[in-house]
Amino acid sequence: MEIIPEIQAYFDAKQGSVDSIDNYFAKNIRIEDTGENTIINGFDNCKKWLKEKSQQYEMETKVVGIQSEDNGSIKVSVLVSGNFAPGHFPFDYYFIITDGKIKDVKIIYMGE
Repeated sequence: MEIIPEIQAYFDAKQGSVDSIDNYFAKNIRIEDTGENTIINGFDNCKKWLKEKSQQYEMETKVVGIQSEDNGSIKVSVLVSGNFAPGHFPFDYYFIITDGKIKDVKIIYMGE
């Protein structure tokens, strides 16, 4: 299962390598975390949010599936673990990438 560099950089950032995202975020990126009912807009705000989350939860993300969607997004199914609770939690991430930059990310918690 091959993951493209833009998406790999996003998950590296979630695990603490936040500067890895610098070349892959669009200036007007939007991240929607449906589990937290949160929308973050703009490069600096999204990078700050990722940094705070990576420090808060010490997350590890295991990609378990990747597929292209009809609307042009890339769906990445993952299992996330961290210092928040035992076990792994499933999420689907929907990425829209334009001109080599992540323009939009939607995060959906898929239940236990």
